[in-house]
Amino acid sequence: MKFLLAIASLVVAAPALAQSDAFPFGDAKVGKSVLEAKCSGCHIARFGGDGSRMFTRPERKASSTASVLAWVQRCNTNIKTGLSTEEEQSVAAFLNEAYYKFK
Repeated sequence: MKFLLAIASLVVAAPALAQSDAFPFGDAKVGKSVLEAKCSGCHIARFGGDGSRMFTRPERKASSTASVLAWVQRCNTNIKTGLSTEEEQSVAAFLNEAYYKFK
């Protein structure tokens, strides 16, 4: 009986566990420093100020955690910043934590 209860608990909890970390290889603290070092120059040039308008403007394109990561990956590829997969996930984790707040 205990075994069945344990299995049932895992089945119920699995969706929450799977969705608890949108960027499993990302670290928001690392992402912030990567963003400042490798991304902010372009964002400042395009939007002025500290570049954060890129993320706060009403017409921003990100609509989910997947799209935040896709935008980071697109910038990395197009601008050739040389971010690793972990750095991409870290930047996305920081952006989501600081601006988007997607679950």
